[in-house]
Amino acid sequence: MRGFIESFQPLLIRYKSEVFLLSSAFLIVCVSGFFFFQQKTSDKNTPVVVQNNETHTAPQKQTITVDISGAVKNPFVYSFDSHSRIIDAIQKAGGFTSDVDEAFVRRNINNARILADQEKIYIPFLSDTAEGIVLETKRIIDYTQPNTSTPQTPENTRININAASILELDQLPGIGPVQSEAIFNARPYTAIEDLVKNNVIKQSVFDKIKELISVY
Repeated sequence: MRGFIESFQPLLIRYKSEVFLLSSAFLIVCVSGFFFFQQKTSDKNTPVVVQNNETHTAPQKQTITVDISGAVKNPFVYSFDSHSRIIDAIQKAGGFTSDVDEAFVRRNINNARILADQEKIYIPFLSDTAEGIVLETKRIIDYTQPNTSTPQTPENTRININAASILELDQLPGIGPVQSEAIFNARPYTAIEDLVKNNVIKQSVFDKIKELISVY
């Protein structure tokens, strides 16, 4: 009997070894699986941060400088952004004084017009227009007459369309507020014929003013 048992001992030792190896392998698989699923759960709970390397530069506003004087409370040289309008300049200068010529302003000042850099704005007093005329840049403007009348100008004096104000351009025969602003905004001109060539005014209007204007 003892010999029979001894004959099975190698098989028992071999069986125990295989069981130990299988148990060890199973334990390794279980531990590996635990850490694998733990890592997956951790990855799901970790917030994803997306970096945006694009840099957005805010557009810079262009600054212009305007001189406003006359019948305003605080005449001075002021700075504005490039999209400001005449009404902004008037408000920044404190508004009108009590002796402003309101009728002249209503007829000749376009509050909605966009300002230009280095522009000069003069708001007339009642004393400036007491007799119905305004003396401006060596030219007498009779603003009591319709715009279709010929401006009273000294002999051989022409209006420089590259330098004249909108108010001056408005006094030319056949030129109203809209066309005077169009002429102002289409500068500079190399010849007076550019007014027609660039479709700023019609030929019929140009024929009325060609003897009254220049580009220098």
